[in-house]
Amino acid sequence: MTPDEWLASNEVRVEQIQTGGGYPTLFALFGEEEFDLELDTLFAFGLARLLDGVAALIERSGSR
Repeated sequence: MTPDEWLASNEVRVEQIQTGGGYPTLFALFGEEEFDLELDTLFAFGLARLLDGVAALIERSGSR
């Protein structure tokens, strides 16, 4: 499945996330406008957050 096919197959779910109110932080990040996500952007964002968490864990374990 290509990234475009994956996004097309999940379009309804993305719209539900945008309008459902269950993810206010995500909504705040992207604003009130409908957002068009690309898988590379999602991957980079998720990887950066994961690495932020690993860095925080390393810092915390180093301060013991």
